[in-house]
Amino acid sequence: MKVTGGGHVVELGIEDERHHEPENHQMWQDSVVLCWWDLERGVGGYHRIGHHPFHPDGPQAQLTTNFFTPDLVYKRCGWVPLREQDVTETGFGCGDDACRFDFTDHAVWTFHDDEVQGELHVTDFHPPVDIYPKTGQLASRITAGHLEVGGSVTGRLTLHGTGYEIEGLAFRDHGWGKRYWEDFVAHRWVAGTFGPDLTVLAVSVLGTDDNIAEFGCVIRDGVLTYADTVDVITNLESDGLTHRGGRLRMEFAGEDALEIALDPLQKGAVSWMVDLMAVTDTMCTMTLDGETLGGRVGICNFEVSNNAGRGRFRPRFAVNGVTEDGLHLTRKR
Repeated sequence: MKVTGGGHVVELGIEDERHHEPENHQMWQDSVVLCWWDLERGVGGYHRIGHHPFHPDGPQAQLTTNFFTPDLVYKRCGWVPLREQDVTETGFGCGDDACRFDFTDHAVWTFHDDEVQGELHVTDFHPPVDIYPKTGQLASRITAGHLEVGGSVTGRLTLHGTGYEIEGLAFRDHGWGKRYWEDFVAHRWVAGTFGPDLTVLAVSVLGTDDNIAEFGCVIRDGVLTYADTVDVITNLESDGLTHRGGRLRMEFAGEDALEIALDPLQKGAVSWMVDLMAVTDTMCTMTLDGETLGGRVGICNFEVSNNAGRGRFRPRFAVNGVTEDGLHLTRKR
């Protein structure tokens, strides 16, 4: 992949889609993520399976899976003991049959529980890459290894008794290494795509070392361009936990800045991650400003955390999100 704008990029191969050799450390994790939305049908999801082979209570999966329709949020987050069949060369199970990731020549997610059944297939728009910094607290304690890629999603799902033929946009990642969740003081993650010619990733992390790491890139027609500056503005709700969208501005040397409006498609899902921090995942539209591409719409996950209490308080109230597991009949704020 051609790279402009400085920085580094690591192109990843099939071996990085699979399990990585674990370190014997209780904070070591190997996780896969899928964010997706079908704009025509108004349905989407955010799913994460994290394997923790050295958890103090024995090998565990941290499952976070959420589905969204215009009037429904289905949420589940928590620990599930890992089974032998959950760890295969090509796959990540979640400790039961509710959610599973497999990679053959493409990513496949399958779902089976009381409220959701079906299968999703993800076709990548570009080679998977790792753009995360490789020095400092972010690299050593939060995001040691990472894979990111935009794509399309197809398949069929039955949600709460209603069937959907899915055809939408997706963003997926895979992260591995030691992850000290309590090191997140606050973070913003905008990860999404407009289609095969334009994928966007923007990250801001405030760590316990009192430094903010802000970085991002766009991948346009197979060319990755690092942003000189990244500014993520969050319209935070009065709960200090959920949001109602925001804006992303990315500046590039010798190019016009990219201005993107972020607007929620449904209430967010608040996950209590590894019993240490609350993370809000809100699927949003991305709308481009400007004369050339103004009005073009894509999708993203706008993920935020505000962990000033360092995991000492688990929030139970959310203005524009759901905090408890189960089926919630709701409309976006």
